[in-house]
Amino acid sequence: MIMMNPEKLQLYKIGAIARLTGITPVTIRMWQTRYDAVKPVRTEGKQRLYTENDLTKLSLLKELTEQGDSIGMIAGLSVDELKKRLNELEAKRGPKRNPSNQSPIKVAILGYGIPQLTSAQVSSYTAPLELVGQFNPENALSEDINACNPDLLIFQIASLQPDSLDFIHQAITLSGAIGACVVYAFGPKKVIRNLTTDTILPLRAPINVQELTLAANHLVGFADRPQIHEEDGENVQQRRYSDSQLWEIVNQPNAIKCECPQHLSHILFSLNNFESYMKDCENRNTKDAEVHQYLHKVAAKSRACLEKAMDKLVEHENITFKS
Repeated sequence: MIMMNPEKLQLYKIGAIARLTGITPVTIRMWQTRYDAVKPVRTEGKQRLYTENDLTKLSLLKELTEQGDSIGMIAGLSVDELKKRLNELEAKRGPKRNPSNQSPIKVAILGYGIPQLTSAQVSSYTAPLELVGQFNPENALSEDINACNPDLLIFQIASLQPDSLDFIHQAITLSGAIGACVVYAFGPKKVIRNLTTDTILPLRAPINVQELTLAANHLVGFADRPQIHEEDGENVQQRRYSDSQLWEIVNQPNAIKCECPQHLSHILFSLNNFESYMKDCENRNTKDAEVHQYLHKVAAKSRACLEKAMDKLVEHENITFKS
């Protein structure tokens, strides 16, 4: 067991490691004691903690064992050797295909990395992910990330904190990215709600590459979604209430003797999701594009009308938003 000052490293408890990698604590301990796969550090209080290198290695070991490798044969390999082994297996499978013929979504990872990130094939209409850079979370504000010209950032965070939102927003702005997927292990519900916006999507670990690819496509698709124009030139209004603001309304006590703000928030949630769903159907289904376009416009106009009603309730209830 290695003795080390935990303040000098980013260290993780076994629960966070298990959540981020998708490996059970029992398996982590077995790989550690039986195969000497990782060597956790020990604090002065005798607590076992895991380093970023341990996190990366365990993620690679999981990926390789799922592809058929024996843990006993690969546990002693270094991170670089495991990455080389993973690349060799990928090469044997042949070149990756992009069945969607869409430009890949360029992503920069701030964390320990996600094995086989670019190999996921989800569906014929989903753009694949292309890794353009990987950095330590501490360097999230580095100009090197902007130089990679990412479409999205992928944060890997063990624990979300109240100040996470400002930090992530700042990183997105400096990088020039559209938004960010935030893969986290633990976090308060309030922080997670505030993180859920049109440009940031929190995803609780463990998450597979297919799920992450779909989430990335959702964020990029929302950002690329044009404003709807009616044939008579009338513009359908853009959303006036973000998901996080609707969450705030749902959870605030109301002055009037009913739950109208909460009920209306739930209706707006449903309309927002239906509006997005109809737009996706319009893009994917050429045969029925016209009817989906019509339903999308109706949903958008209905949502805009109900947002006016929400304005009245917000004013009556004197609701202020933190996000």
